Amino acid sequence: MINAIIMASGFSTRMGQNKLLMPYKNKYIIEHTLDKVKTCSFHEYILVTNNEEMIKLGQDKGFKVIFNHHPEKGQSESIKLGIKYSKEPLGYAFFTGDQPLMDVNTIKYLVDCFYTYPEFIIGPTYKGKRGNPVIFPEKYKKELLTLQGDVGGRRIIKSNQKRVKWIEIDQELFLWDIDTIEDYNRLIMGDKNDYC
Repeated sequence: MINAIIMASGFSTRMGQNKLLMPYKNKYIIEHTLDKVKTCSFHEYILVTNNEEMIKLGQDKGFKVIFNHHPEKGQSESIKLGIKYSKEPLGYAFFTGDQPLMDVNTIKYLVDCFYTYPEFIIGPTYKGKRGNPVIFPEKYKKELLTLQGDVGGRRIIKSNQKRVKWIEIDQELFLWDIDTIEDYNRLIMGDKNDYC
């Protein structure tokens, strides 16, 4: 059993507006993430956000929605809230909301890799570039709950490198996230070559 935790509490400071609620192919960017994750077989589907519109979106799509009262504490706060409100799983798969080009088959492949190596942290890589989602075994729960700031689980990965498996994927765009208006413009224009 793996719980999917979508972290969607960022301020999108480089974008100047909430990037997760910007449109892409007749849906919000966050909806692409929610829909693809929901298609996969996770034990629980959890959305952590501080946005009222995303709360409704998540609830409508069958997610357990957790309100983040302290988004200023960074990504670590979303991680801790997602864990706190999870039933005890074998692992936690942490997704960011701004990867609309993820594909379901690759998500399922990463999940299968975790079940093959359940003692290892699992993450995707493409030609040396690493990204999300990263799946942490439940045994790292206490360490995850001590995280501070906007750093995600990098500290834990760095201190447990022998227990990490980076899984080579065949789609570079799977790792593509949206941080700036230039990224967004390339996304909607279909011109991603400059970014990737």
